[in-house]
Amino acid sequence: MMSNENDYRRDGVGLTGQHCLHGKAGFSLVELLVSLAILSLMTLALLNTGFSNHETLSQTAYEKECEKIFYALLQYQNEAIMDGYRRQLRFLDNKVLIIWTRDGVFHSERIDVKTMTFTGSYTGSAPLTLHQHGTVSAGGTLYLNGFNGQVKKIVVQPGNGRIYLDE
Repeated sequence: MMSNENDYRRDGVGLTGQHCLHGKAGFSLVELLVSLAILSLMTLALLNTGFSNHETLSQTAYEKECEKIFYALLQYQNEAIMDGYRRQLRFLDNKVLIIWTRDGVFHSERIDVKTMTFTGSYTGSAPLTLHQHGTVSAGGTLYLNGFNGQVKKIVVQPGNGRIYLDE
């Protein structure tokens, strides 16, 4: 049996394209506006809950950088003990400079910092020297001053060369 044009119209598929004008094939303007309004409110709620909180991100970056400096000190102290060559650390404005001479060859490494400045015993012209027998040149405190106002300190004990991060 052959179907005619009316059979297609009953199924919602018209041959002439007039079904869009009389059927429910799309969204109305009001439905689209309500959907966009809901999406906008959800986006604002997500952003206000701390998803893009700059202060939280800078706090986390500061804490990670404090740990990086602390573990670098421990690493260079361990290397000085293991290979028998002392390391000299200088804490400058935006970096830590590590210098040592091994077998007559000068070596240096640099650790850049972005979230803090240094104050305390080992800044300026007073470097921290990590000796090959595990001791240090002088005991003291290095303050890690974050740009967000937080301050942590690294304490170096002179007798045993113990280095620890104090909150």
